[in-house]
Amino acid sequence: MSVKRKSMTPPGGSAKKQRKAINLEMKMKIINDYEAGKKVKAIARDLELAHLTISTILKDKDRVKEAVQASTGFKAIITRQRKGLIHEMEKLLAIWFDDQIQKRMPMSLLIIQAKAHSIFETLKAREGEESTETFTASCGWFQRFCRRFNVHNQSISGEAASADVEAAEKFVDQFDEIIEKGGYRPEQIFNVDETRLFWKKMPERSYIHKEAKAMPSFKAFKDRVTLLLGGNVAGFKLKPFLIHRSENPRALKQVSKHTLPVYYRANSKAWMTQALFEDWFITCFIPSVKHYCLEKGVPFKIILLLDNAPGHPQHLDDLHPDVKVVYLPKNMTAILQPMDQGAIAMFKAYYLRATFSKAVAATESDEVTLRDFWKSYNISHCIKNIESAWEGVTEKWFDKDDHVNVINKKIVELANALNLDVEVKDIEELVEYVEGELTNEDLIELEAQ
Repeated sequence: MSVKRKSMTPPGGSAKKQRKAINLEMKMKIINDYEAGKKVKAIARDLELAHLTISTILKDKDRVKEAVQASTGFKAIITRQRKGLIHEMEKLLAIWFDDQIQKRMPMSLLIIQAKAHSIFETLKAREGEESTETFTASCGWFQRFCRRFNVHNQSISGEAASADVEAAEKFVDQFDEIIEKGGYRPEQIFNVDETRLFWKKMPERSYIHKEAKAMPSFKAFKDRVTLLLGGNVAGFKLKPFLIHRSENPRALKQVSKHTLPVYYRANSKAWMTQALFEDWFITCFIPSVKHYCLEKGVPFKIILLLDNAPGHPQHLDDLHPDVKVVYLPKNMTAILQPMDQGAIAMFKAYYLRATFSKAVAATESDEVTLRDFWKSYNISHCIKNIESAWEGVTEKWFDKDDHVNVINKKIVELANALNLDVEVKDIEELVEYVEGELTNEDLIELEAQ
């Protein structure tokens, strides 16, 4: 009686090996190992990959590095080249998802499925009648999308989690204990946070905003930078960390970036990524704070308070023995984040005041109109006004309301000197402006950059 074989083996060979998924993290390991002097043959042997696979990744190392730079923690797994409208839709959906978590917006499965379907229909409409592809935003598709783009379940919930005041108070007590036990002084306690600055946006009611909005290209008013701002309890302010969408904008071509009053970095979406945040932590924060401590005669023993934003790596506490990183509990940023309690609002008010002051000065003669000024206003001017605004922010971050109100009234005076006909509430809206959800057109534009 013959025994059935449990598996079929091709003649003269072994069973076909299952294809190994290669994510960005593994690709970067391969590149780093090779650049450190490791041979291709040794890398292939250690990772159990084909020699040709390693060589192909190394040939494409520049694109891999760009992908890592643009990533906020997603490890998009690539096993085969995917094409078609669904593939294009998923790339745009990943950008949208990334933007939503950058804004700390809650997402449910239904919201994601609806957005995926909306993007697909937009792409199909652009293709015209020739497109016959169909898409169903099923649960099965969603699970596959999560695997391809490493979307974690904790980023998705049925509804927004409300901030728990009792839990917030408990955290404050725990943080106080850490400070007391570690003997941290005010000079050693730091906090930073990101904010998006729409650096060319004008008040909604102003004629110049309405004119620009009516133009075919409305990009200038939507252009933004991401800023990382912070300092310590003693009032020392860190040099701002700025992320722009262009590595070498025309306005900075003749400028050495090392001389700028900000740390200048770039990615195509002007977003904070984990790679950029780690870059800031190692190359900007630690050297700057070491120098500060040396000047003040304070031991270099630092505690850094961060929120749980997706762009903040969770391993920062392991990168330096003298820097302790403490993360705020999730969903409590509005209550506990010190920078959100006044410094950022004050900075944006000062930025507007600086910008309008420059506009008034430039238009004092009849030779330059406000339109001329705004058309020539570039990222170099923006950075100078960021420097001026950040200098204006005092250590009294928690006394923001009265102080910001005074600044806003001054901005109204400057704006009306420019015949913009705005009120305090218009300036308040501009200072507190929060970008809405990216439209499908916005996503297509971002992907094309």
